[in-house]
Amino acid sequence: MEDILQVKDLSRIYTDEVGFKIKLFNKINFTVEQEKITSIIAPKGAGKSSLMKIISGLDHPTEGEINFKQKGNVIFIPSKPSSFPWYNVTENIKITSNEIDDTRLTEIINSVGLEGYEDHMPDNRSLGFRFRISLARALALNPVLIVLDEPFTEMDPVTKEEIYNLLLSIPSKEKTTILMATTNISEAILLSEKIYLMKKSPGEIIDSIDIEFYEEVDLKLMDSQKYVELRRTIEEKFKHHHSQKLFNFSI
Repeated sequence: MEDILQVKDLSRIYTDEVGFKIKLFNKINFTVEQEKITSIIAPKGAGKSSLMKIISGLDHPTEGEINFKQKGNVIFIPSKPSSFPWYNVTENIKITSNEIDDTRLTEIINSVGLEGYEDHMPDNRSLGFRFRISLARALALNPVLIVLDEPFTEMDPVTKEEIYNLLLSIPSKEKTTILMATTNISEAILLSEKIYLMKKSPGEIIDSIDIEFYEEVDLKLMDSQKYVELRRTIEEKFKHHHSQKLFNFSI
């Protein structure tokens, strides 16, 4: 597969409350391969949310370039899933794209595991249920890239495991690409085929790691030698940059 996204020398400077200019992140460079899940692990305050919004077209960099190899929609899903509580599942998807036909609608509902819930309302459902709706709404727009910003922080472990396995199936099933920003080292290892490590003050990419693709997530994987070695490698790389205290190591 070829790269679908190239981020080149991206920097973001902002002015704080007293007028000082602060470089949030500096000369960010990375690529994202088509139809895969790529993660950026960064401590809090490194600027990963701003980076994700810039890539999604919701903000602008101070310097640098973002180049997509394909034209199409880039959809940003924030840390708290969004849905319209007064609409059911089908209506939530249709209002996102009124051009979607019934065949495609059914495909998307099945892809995100909401078959049988077409008439259910999201207001009293779990975060996992609402995330599935957000993902369905994103897929309705035929995205070339789905950008996730810390989407699983408030989910319980059982829900996370379900959503992780759902997410793993999406790139190949839907022919789309996922870029995820997280502080959670475990989920980056379990979900990604490539991980970029980003330090803070200012935010910079310090390394990258290729991961052997997990076809399915099981909590027992976190006891495997492969997982333990990967986590130790990531911890050591961040320890060198004094950032290891700012991460979540749980699932």
